[in-house]
Amino acid sequence: MNKKRLGIVALLLMVAMVVAGCGQTKQTTKGIQVVSSLDFYGEAAQAVLGKHGQVTSIINSPSLDPHSYEPTTQDAKKVAQADVVIENGLGYDQWLSKVAASSDSNQQTMITVNKLMKRTDGDNEHLWYDLETMPTLTKQLITRFSKIDPAHKADFQKNGQAYLKKLAGLKTQLAGLKAQAKGQKVAVSEPVFDYALKEMGYQVANQHFAKAIEDGTDPSPQDIDAMRQLIKKHQIAFLVVNKQEESRTIKEMHQLATKEKVPVVQVTETLPAKQTYLTWMQQQFDAVGKAQNVK
Repeated sequence: MNKKRLGIVALLLMVAMVVAGCGQTKQTTKGIQVVSSLDFYGEAAQAVLGKHGQVTSIINSPSLDPHSYEPTTQDAKKVAQADVVIENGLGYDQWLSKVAASSDSNQQTMITVNKLMKRTDGDNEHLWYDLETMPTLTKQLITRFSKIDPAHKADFQKNGQAYLKKLAGLKTQLAGLKAQAKGQKVAVSEPVFDYALKEMGYQVANQHFAKAIEDGTDPSPQDIDAMRQLIKKHQIAFLVVNKQEESRTIKEMHQLATKEKVPVVQVTETLPAKQTYLTWMQQQFDAVGKAQNVK
């Protein structure tokens, strides 16, 4: 996806107006208040909180682009009133950190997922496809919420453990796929699904092509030709396509794979409507299994 950035001057002016309108104070609210940039991180937070707080996820529709999203004054108010703010980091949702930095709240906790996962600038930003990310975040949320509201620590522990148990099923599913991968090569439209592919044991054969698509630039003629050859010569087990971002070049590769009977696994970068993180991951892993005829 193209990474358009909100102008920092306009953003700070907007937040300044919000803070002035709020009198620079947080409203009294019931329970712990959480703001998450992404809905699946918000899902984990609500699972741990249960009835002891409320979560607002700003990117809560597959039609919203996290890269180019422009925060509203209402978003800024929510952030200013939040006890905990959750961002992905690595520039993916930079707009949220800018709003939070301007909220002038000394009591607010910012949880940056890339720091939790010890990922630094230049690393793949699609951290939720690393199956260690959601459990790590969930454990951090249990700890943080227990400090903010120690009276309900036992509930946070119970809720968190129940959610972690659900997430564990994904590791089991992925382990079954790993047994079939055997180091085979795959091609990807962009590096959205790469963490999961690596954990399954696949090798991405077209990283240079995929990085160009991710950066919003045209792949070189050499990269395009190499991609075509991977498909025509059946040198890949399957092609992974981010179906939310099918440029003309990617559509051509998708069509070529279909023509050559190379399986195509379609994934998305954002959570589809009416799905949970768990069902989303399960469906995409099922698609990998189908591509490899895994029962």
